[in-house]
Amino acid sequence: MSPMMKKHAKIAASFLCALSLWNCGSDSHETSATIGKSGTASVALSLAYKTPPLLDSLVLYCYGTDTLHYVRPADNPTFSMDLFPSDNWKFKAKLYANGALMQLGELETRLEAGTNVDLNIQMHPVVGFVYVEVPLGLKNDAGIADGRMTLSSGSDRYEIPMEKTAEGFLFKSGMLKLNREYDVEITLFNSDGDEIYKVTDKFTLTEDSPVPTLTLNSLRSAVSVSIRAAEERVLEMTVPLKASYRSPRTEDILITEFFASPDSKDSSQYEFVEIYNGSLDTLILDDCALGISASGTSTTLKYMPLTVSEIAPRQALVLGDVSKENTPPLYINTDGWTPLVGTKSSIALKCNGETIDSLYYSASPDSVHTNVVPTSAKNGISTQLLLESWKTRSDSAAWCIGKPTPGTVSICE
Repeated sequence: MSPMMKKHAKIAASFLCALSLWNCGSDSHETSATIGKSGTASVALSLAYKTPPLLDSLVLYCYGTDTLHYVRPADNPTFSMDLFPSDNWKFKAKLYANGALMQLGELETRLEAGTNVDLNIQMHPVVGFVYVEVPLGLKNDAGIADGRMTLSSGSDRYEIPMEKTAEGFLFKSGMLKLNREYDVEITLFNSDGDEIYKVTDKFTLTEDSPVPTLTLNSLRSAVSVSIRAAEERVLEMTVPLKASYRSPRTEDILITEFFASPDSKDSSQYEFVEIYNGSLDTLILDDCALGISASGTSTTLKYMPLTVSEIAPRQALVLGDVSKENTPPLYINTDGWTPLVGTKSSIALKCNGETIDSLYYSASPDSVHTNVVPTSAKNGISTQLLLESWKTRSDSAAWCIGKPTPGTVSICE
């Protein structure tokens, strides 16, 4: 890589390029089931694949004595069906991501009643795509206003515009041909249209083509089909972060979630307040404290010093009740705890004597607070900030209510 940066530009960008199937996390899916009926082979399809970004669906076609068509989203990759015996059953799987067909796999076999057949379908990539993330922090201190990415290979040339996200920008290409070398150029501009960052590089999209395998076992009238995604091709390009190690300033850290009403019948639930570092710097928390009003009608907050020394950029920190045995040790980051009031209360984060962020929540507005952060009277529900609306977080519309997600800044389920 040979990046060129002008002296006045200060930016950190992490580029993650997905080559045919990019693993955006450690999430994987592996499910199976067995169902038996007289005179039929009961088929349970087990999918084992890592989730790429922009995954749409996995589709299974079955051709034999019947013609069947199944579609499953990424979070429900289970196929179960009863099939009549036949000398020739064909299973064809298709994986769709980023709006297009990404991988194919197929297999033929014979099915007999009273047997157990395990089928293993190996997927093969047919196209690839490139996904580039440019994190800028919530306040975009680098001043990036626009950008473009170009990909070229021989006579093919693609210009990909930049899309805005809550914390920065991203580029995502369309489907690209495999077994080709691509030149990539990424250019970023400020609000005046001046080029302030540029990087060029090369990469190759390739395909591994393993042969589908079939294994047979004899158990009760069951067929298990396993689809495995093709071997991943990953290219990571990183521009080193020129970051600071400093004390927080106003709006560097946001209160992004609070859980005031755990379900007393669920021993796994616990009170917490989640804070999020929306900057690109590591922030020092030595002189920070979390404040909670002990009464819903009180404006006096009791402050609890944080017991953790720092928070990394773009990371969430969960502050929980040290006195509760069900609070995970990872989330006990305060010295003492003032219980959250379920109906109405105030929460604030203060560092070095300055209020970094604060909120007032209530089930409904009142004469003093005409626009409040909403909370639910139903136990087991937390309130979460929609990160893309962080600038208007004093408005109730910037928040949603749903299943608690401590440590993960996400949209309510």
